Amino acid sequence: MNAAIIAGNTPERRVDALRQFWEGNATDPLPLASFWLGLPKRGVRRRAYNAAGVLETLLLGRLGLFRPRLAPGRHAGAPDVWALYDLEPLRRSLAEFVDFDRVNDGPVRVSFEATDVVTGERVVFDSAERRIGPEHVLASCALLPMFAPVEVEGRLLGDGCLSANTPLDLVLDEPASANLTCFVVDLFAQKGSRPSGLLASATRASDLAFANQTRSILEGRKREYRMRELIHRLRERLPEDAQRDPEIASILAEARDGPQVAYLRYRTSPEEPGLFKVFDFSRATLGDRWRAGADDMTCALRAMQAPQDEPAQTGMSVREIALDDGPPATEESPGFSPPSLAPAA
Repeated sequence: MNAAIIAGNTPERRVDALRQFWEGNATDPLPLASFWLGLPKRGVRRRAYNAAGVLETLLLGRLGLFRPRLAPGRHAGAPDVWALYDLEPLRRSLAEFVDFDRVNDGPVRVSFEATDVVTGERVVFDSAERRIGPEHVLASCALLPMFAPVEVEGRLLGDGCLSANTPLDLVLDEPASANLTCFVVDLFAQKGSRPSGLLASATRASDLAFANQTRSILEGRKREYRMRELIHRLRERLPEDAQRDPEIASILAEARDGPQVAYLRYRTSPEEPGLFKVFDFSRATLGDRWRAGADDMTCALRAMQAPQDEPAQTGMSVREIALDDGPPATEESPGFSPPSLAPAA
């Protein structure tokens, strides 16, 4: 959704469009308490506030994202596949916030990943190769059993995370990846604490399943580009007649300098409602996440520009951007109010 909004708006409009989209989907589950006491920041009151936001979303859905599947009207997704929620509201939001002509013909290339839930194959929709429409975005969001899979071009498609939650190959396999700076934003926390209950154990299992997947992909890519760099060195030492040998030439063609990668990790807040945090659309939580993303990306941009203290890595260079654990300290009230964050976001 964020990618579609960014690619489907002009540069001067993107941040405003993102802000309007998420403000429209934020909820204040305890409006009277917020009116008198302000939005909660930390502690018991914040945990209760987040839990109330989750309960409201589970019962009612979100106006611009999804609704309970029992609601009458048109549905997005296969009607014969059971699901809890329907993505038709998101289809309407995309029509409002995304110019799909710009997505397809504009300067930003965007790729969406989905999974064929029948064959298990990964399906990629790339604006450089085909026309992208709202149905492709919906398919990439349709995580079973929360949302029904979407029929696209005769295939039943679900969320891309069922194939690869961080599909780095879509970027790193490009021929021009040697001059690439890639920002990997992991939405699950690898670092956590000792689980204190069944729900906490389930939450850690979910976070680790996705966060370790990202780290494994990065480690595998580092080994690959180390080998590519060694092939590059070998090519410089071989005589020209050996380089012209077809078998050797096919190997030497794999030589490539590695990209720079900034790895941004998600940081878990103690007030998060555990396994149901994905349903926390409370105004305070969305404000925290907006600020954390702006802070982390500002830190990443500075880190990528600063000289490294350690010796330069050969192959693919990975810088892990790790701020202090927990949400960034701030005196701002939670929400979308700080205008200074707009450029960084």
